[in-house]
Amino acid sequence: MGNISIGRCVFVLWRIKIKIMARWMEALNKKEGVMFEMAPNFLIYCSRHLPKNLKNEFPILFNLDLNSDNWIDELQTFKSDKISGLKNEIEQVQRILNKEESTPNVNTEKVLKFWTTDEYDLKNINDDINNLKSFFKKSIEQNLEIKIYL
Repeated sequence: MGNISIGRCVFVLWRIKIKIMARWMEALNKKEGVMFEMAPNFLIYCSRHLPKNLKNEFPILFNLDLNSDNWIDELQTFKSDKISGLKNEIEQVQRILNKEESTPNVNTEKVLKFWTTDEYDLKNINDDINNLKSFFKKSIEQNLEIKIYL
């Protein structure tokens, strides 16, 4: 067996730390088995670009903000009813961004300006939201629990 350099050990530990600290979302069955998973970045950053006076309209999304008090040991857990509420909120955000629904306190153009770049546009946002909606729909249909990790 060969020697392992200190630099290699630090690199491996750094990679493990990054993996552990990455934001992640899992749908779990009753035996805590992971049925499917994805990165929840859009959810976690969503409320940052919504006007703060909409907290009552999007309470679950605002509770997912990085600075929310709802994180317990960097974890939030969702059962079917709360998953359904989260799905409804993200669908409403999608309708607002696509100008299919208007909300008096939301300047859609301003929100899109914060969210979009040359590489990330409304189509990408819709793709991310559609992936989340599919994730939530499957979780509800299969009566799974969702865990979101910071």
